[in-house]
Amino acid sequence: MSEAETGVDTASQQRQSASGVSITRLIKLTAIFGIVLILLLLVAALAAALTAAETWAPFVQVFRDLFLLLLLLESVLVIAALAILLLQAAGFLIMLRSEVKPILDNARETTRLSKATAQFVNTNAIDPIIQIKSFLAGLLAFLRELIRLRAIVISQESQGEDSHETETL
Repeated sequence: MSEAETGVDTASQQRQSASGVSITRLIKLTAIFGIVLILLLLVAALAAALTAAETWAPFVQVFRDLFLLLLLLESVLVIAALAILLLQAAGFLIMLRSEVKPILDNARETTRLSKATAQFVNTNAIDPIIQIKSFLAGLLAFLRELIRLRAIVISQESQGEDSHETETL
């Protein structure tokens, strides 16, 4: 990457971080302003109700009607957001069914093929090797015993000859 591209990337990152900080600050300030405004309106309505309820009654009614309209609009937005959420969830489930199911089917097929391959290798390679090895082990044991018997027979013959020679002397 050249220095010019690095400089451009750094400048864009600084702008994004600066705008991110200002957006965060703007959201916090707006929330604080909204809370303070609601508290002021609540205190003003309480003061008006306690001092001169009859003179402030039309204003409170207008304020109440506006507040009810705001709540109505908010409930419509919440219902719309829930509908969008449900549509997104349905789309996600459809995507899972259409994307994940073929992957699972492919995995099942792969495991089936690997099992068949393992059985083929076992039948055609491993079992014959085991049979040959066990035959050779048995043959080796047989030959070892045969050699031991021969050694015993030879040693007995040599002892017999030795005892025969001592008797003749």
